[in-house]
Amino acid sequence: MGMGLVVITGLFLPRAGLAHTPGLSLAELEVAADGHVDARLTFASIEPLGKTTLSQEDLRAFVLDGVDVTADGARCDPIYHGSSVTDGDGLLLEASYACPPGAAEIDLTLYYLSALPRNHREVARILGPPGSGAHAEAVLAGDHRALSLTLPGAGHRRRAGVGTKLVALTAGFAVLMLSLFVWRWRASRKR
Repeated sequence: MGMGLVVITGLFLPRAGLAHTPGLSLAELEVAADGHVDARLTFASIEPLGKTTLSQEDLRAFVLDGVDVTADGARCDPIYHGSSVTDGDGLLLEASYACPPGAAEIDLTLYYLSALPRNHREVARILGPPGSGAHAEAVLAGDHRALSLTLPGAGHRRRAGVGTKLVALTAGFAVLMLSLFVWRWRASRKR
């Protein structure tokens, strides 16, 4: 009876809840209409950061060196905004990225995942501008560190770029053919 009482008491005692699943963190990026990207990196605990100290300078370096955001292949300039403690023993790191407006694709690479324990997983999410409905989500790890989001209208912008190149190529070909025709015509008149 004594053991049963201990087990029942243990089941009904309040326990500290975890805000996140251990070994699982969240990287969330929100793309604004002007191209600006806000990033929130939430770690379930400070444990996965391993040897990284909790000084603001070390956390700043962790974010700026460990996260890469690009727009159409061009790196977006990062700005570290600081850290705070979440419910339980979690850690929130915030940053923003100055991406150009009108990008067709936003890419996220979490280089720091390669340095974290092998079982660490990161839910990564990129949300397009408000009202666009665009989003991408994946579970990332050290061997799969990247996520991409194609923004609405990107296919139209890309096709327009290909169309412009095609028109320029056609015009160049027409000028070449016209020049060849004029040259041959002049050569035949001299004979």
